Amino acid sequence: MTGDIRSWWVSKAAWAALCIFVFSIPWEKSIQLPGATTLSHMLGVVAFGAAAAVAWRRGSVRRPNLALVLAGMFVVWAALTWIWSIDRHATVARVTTLVELLAMTVLIWDCCRDKSRQRQLMQAYVLGAVAASASAYFRYFNDMQTYWRRYAAAGFDPNDFGLILAISIPLALYLAMRGGLAGWLNRLAVVVIIGAVLLTASRMAMVTTFAAFAFPFLAWKQAGWSHRAASVLLLAVMVLGVFRFAPAPARQRLSTITTELTKGTLHNRTTIWKTGLKIFPRHAVAGIGAGAYPEAVKPVLGVPGVPGHFYVAHNTFLSVLVECGAVGFAFYGLMLSVAAFYIWTMQPAERALWAVILAVWAIGVSTLTWEQYKPSWLILALIMTEWALPWRQAGPNE
Repeated sequence: MTGDIRSWWVSKAAWAALCIFVFSIPWEKSIQLPGATTLSHMLGVVAFGAAAAVAWRRGSVRRPNLALVLAGMFVVWAALTWIWSIDRHATVARVTTLVELLAMTVLIWDCCRDKSRQRQLMQAYVLGAVAASASAYFRYFNDMQTYWRRYAAAGFDPNDFGLILAISIPLALYLAMRGGLAGWLNRLAVVVIIGAVLLTASRMAMVTTFAAFAFPFLAWKQAGWSHRAASVLLLAVMVLGVFRFAPAPARQRLSTITTELTKGTLHNRTTIWKTGLKIFPRHAVAGIGAGAYPEAVKPVLGVPGVPGHFYVAHNTFLSVLVECGAVGFAFYGLMLSVAAFYIWTMQPAERALWAVILAVWAIGVSTLTWEQYKPSWLILALIMTEWALPWRQAGPNE
C-alpha cells in the first residue's frame, strides 16, 4: 500500500512538473538563469526527469506512433548532416536543441493519455500566453520598446511572440466551449491576448490571429449560442483593435500589409529566400547542415548591422529544405502529413481546432524559422495525443 501511495504521488508530481513546463513555453525567453539557460529549459529538465522516474516505476513507455517515428528520423538525419555541414558548430547547437524537443514530444506522448490531461496542457499554454501578454503590457506602459514602437515579452522578437500568442487563441476558444466560469475566463484571456498581439505591430501576427478565429466558425454546430455570440464579439474586438484601439504606430504599420505583400520584400525576407534557393541545387539531396543557413548566405548577404544577429531563413520549410536537403525535408514533410491525417480522423470540434492551429502555424512559419522552437513541437505532440484518445471520450461540451 505504501508503495502504491508513493507511486501515486510521484505520478502527480511528474504531471504537475509537465504542466508548469508547458505554462512556461509562451514566456520561455523572459527569465534567463546563470549559464546562458532559461527557467523554462530548467523546468523542462525537471519535467523530463520526473516523467522518467514514473516510466521506470511503471516498467514501460508508450509505444510510439508513426508521426513520432518520423520526427525521430528527422532528428537523426539532422544529426548526420554534421558530417558534411559547412558550419559544424551551428549544427551541433541545432541538433542539441532538436534532441531536447524530441524528448519533450516523447514526454508529452507518454504522459498525456486522457481527455482531462489533454485539456490541462492546453489550459497551461493559454495561461502561459496570458502571463506573456502581461509582460508585453508592462513593457508597453513603461515604454520598453523591443523595436521602434513595437512591444513583446522580454527576450522575444515581436513576430515570434505574435505567433506564439495567435496559437493560443483557438485553444482558449475551444476550452471556452465547456461554458461556466472557466469558459468566460478563457474568453477574457482571448481579449488580453488580442491586445498583446496588437502591441507587437506584427503584420504576420495579425494575419495568423484572424486565421485563428476560423475555429469558432468551423465548430459552429458544436457550440452553444452564448459561445457563438462571444466568438463574434471577440472577432469584432480584434477588428476594432486593428483599425481603432491599437496604438497609432502599430495601426500605421499594420495598414501597410497589402503594399508589403504586393510590392515589398517582406522586410528583406524575399531576398533571403532567393539566396537560399540559389544555394539549394548544389546541396539538394543532403543539405548544407542543420543550422548552417546563416553561414551559407553570409558570402552573399553579409551580416545584419545589429550585433549578435545573423540572417536565418525566415521560412521554416525553406530552412529545412536547404539545411537538411531533400531527405530531411521528406522526413519533415511526412511527419506533418501524418499529423494532418490524424487531424482528419478526429471528432468535429477537435478536427476544427487542430486543423486551424496547424494552418495558423503553417502561415506563421512561412516567414519565421521555427523548426527548433518549442511551440512547433508542442503542437505536434498535442495532435498526437488528441488522435490517440479513445473515441468514446466526451467532447468539449460534455
